[in-house]
Amino acid sequence: MSQVTWAGVDELVRAWRDRPQLYPLQRHVVRHVEAAMLAMIPSLRDDIADSAFRWLALDPDPGRFADWAMGLAERCVTEDIGADPAIELLGAMGSPEARAALERLSVKPGGPASWANAEAAQSTLFDLGNDGTSL
Repeated sequence: MSQVTWAGVDELVRAWRDRPQLYPLQRHVVRHVEAAMLAMIPSLRDDIADSAFRWLALDPDPGRFADWAMGLAERCVTEDIGADPAIELLGAMGSPEARAALERLSVKPGGPASWANAEAAQSTLFDLGNDGTSL
């Protein structure tokens, strides 16, 4: 997510301007890239986070990513970036630390997550508590 930056946007614009022939829509985007990218960055970040968390959760042992992915997943839920798959990844990790992150995310009002994300974290905790295993 940190790779979607204004410096990256500037680099993209320079690369497109150097192309020998642009289609009309591409020329329009290059002329208006700041407004276009400003509108697209939240969507790009959400799509990237969503895909990455879903991919990590497919691993037979997603807990092996915990040292770096757990904090990132919790921050993404807090910022509502790829929140659902981030919660699923925390549930799949199933460690005490991941459960603690889900507990923190499940608190509303005044908690770190939106209502929908807090409810998703509560649901994941409920599922973990009912079957005693990770998702």
